[in-house]
Amino acid sequence: MKKLKSIFFSLMLLSSCAYCQHVPTWVHKLPTPSNNTYMYVREKAEGFTENQARNQAIAQVFQSTAMRLGQPISSDEIFKAVQNGTEYSVLSATYNIPINKVCEYSQQLKNGQYSVYVLCQVAVKGNITPYFDDVSFCNNTSQYNNTIALVESVFVPGLGQMGKRHYVEGITTLVSELAMVSGALGCYFIAQDKLSIMKSSDVSYDDFMSAKDTYNTMRTTNYILWGASAVLYAFNLYRAFTLEPIYKDLVFSPMVMPTTNNDLCLGLAFSMKF
Repeated sequence: MKKLKSIFFSLMLLSSCAYCQHVPTWVHKLPTPSNNTYMYVREKAEGFTENQARNQAIAQVFQSTAMRLGQPISSDEIFKAVQNGTEYSVLSATYNIPINKVCEYSQQLKNGQYSVYVLCQVAVKGNITPYFDDVSFCNNTSQYNNTIALVESVFVPGLGQMGKRHYVEGITTLVSELAMVSGALGCYFIAQDKLSIMKSSDVSYDDFMSAKDTYNTMRTTNYILWGASAVLYAFNLYRAFTLEPIYKDLVFSPMVMPTTNNDLCLGLAFSMKF
């Protein structure tokens, strides 16, 4: 029991002094435009270099904007726009779409690649002059970070993972932990019941041996379950601290679908990331 207490307080001490990566607030919550001439668009991309990931994220802004407005943009037009700097004016045929990149957040992944988020101000429609505002919130960080996720999972296994929107892993961890602890407690009470039978003065030899076998089995199973529960608990803390948050749970995108008459119709597709 003393060892468990020392481990617990050591983890709490590590969590209080560990380095926390603060994520800008706009990464998971889009800001509100100050006027109705533009909107905010956030995209994320990965690449072997930071510049490659950045250009890919910006290209996705162009593509999603073009699809939203129903104006096709060629890959050459997107390439030229990406090379123009922080302010873009994408021309598709006779359709001008003003775009302004205002924020960027990048991080290096465990596989050595880079992940880059970009936030752009985009005109609500083409061929207009949007009134883009100056922003000062790019470095405002979210209060939810790795240490908070770790502390949450200390008290409720899986809660930190769910806070980072890894719902399946968080719920699985919590259910598995509860199942193993419940099983271990069940084995303990069964073993205690069989032990009371073994200590009874009028128990027969056959009943004694049967109770003894059950007692030994339940005690061994109890130890195994507690050990597995401790391993899962430690792994739960590691995952809660190291997982990257998921910010796009539900993503809608337009899509073109063929009909039975060989025509095309415009539809809406969605995908959910677990």
